[in-house]
Amino acid sequence: MKTDLEKLFSGMLTKEQLMTHLVNIVDHLAELQKNSENFGNILLDKKHIFLDHFSNRLVFMYLPVKDNVFEKVSMSEFFKELIASTSYDENDDLQFFVKLHNYLACTTELRLQEFKEKLIEFSGRSGNKKEAVTEPNTNFYSPGFITRALALADEGTTVLGTFTERDDQEEGTTALGVDNGMLPKPFLLEEATGEKIVVTKEVFKLGRDPEQADYASNNKVVGRIHAELITFDGEYFLIDKHSRNGSYLNGVKLSPNEKIKIKHEDRIKLANQEFVFKLF
Repeated sequence: MKTDLEKLFSGMLTKEQLMTHLVNIVDHLAELQKNSENFGNILLDKKHIFLDHFSNRLVFMYLPVKDNVFEKVSMSEFFKELIASTSYDENDDLQFFVKLHNYLACTTELRLQEFKEKLIEFSGRSGNKKEAVTEPNTNFYSPGFITRALALADEGTTVLGTFTERDDQEEGTTALGVDNGMLPKPFLLEEATGEKIVVTKEVFKLGRDPEQADYASNNKVVGRIHAELITFDGEYFLIDKHSRNGSYLNGVKLSPNEKIKIKHEDRIKLANQEFVFKLF
């Protein structure tokens, strides 16, 4: 019996479940990258990477270049797609998920060891706990004789490692859709109408003037350029631009030109128009 990664990452995952999945995938890919001269021909597609429950091995497909009919994706794109299609338990350390989203959104060339270190950092593990995560699982099957493994690839899939999971991680529902491997952009949800306003720029202007504002409100008490949403170094900020009727974050009025950090599900009010800021 085999389960592909799409099913493994479906359903609602906790931080610990996601950490277990990602760290193990990173460990095996890092081992393959170290030992294989043809690592670029490994198919990074969650529908074609399998967990074999009988042998408890992680099974990859190797495609010779001449027969490769699949679109190649980079390591960064692979993990972006994987995370973008995953549903999170927002009651379980939401900051971990937010930091993970922001890191991947800003990463074009993903390095496996650095990614693993970031995962541990974001999870808040240190000292002995960190060692527990980085220590290889004694049940792992070592790829070892990689040349032989790749030579057998034309005959079908090649077992290149293993993957350890708990029983509760096998539960899942229908896999969510993906957006071509790109992470969703942050957005404002307008409370009165339910309108979704996607933040598409690093400096995103909110106001009433359609010629200057990136989001133009029809509300007459909103200023021409009332406020700005700033994206910087994976974090988000709100700035009031000397508006007449004020900008508010979670009920607290901002001072003009005051740069205030905002997070997932913060409530923003421009004059009397209310929004909820969301990362996903």
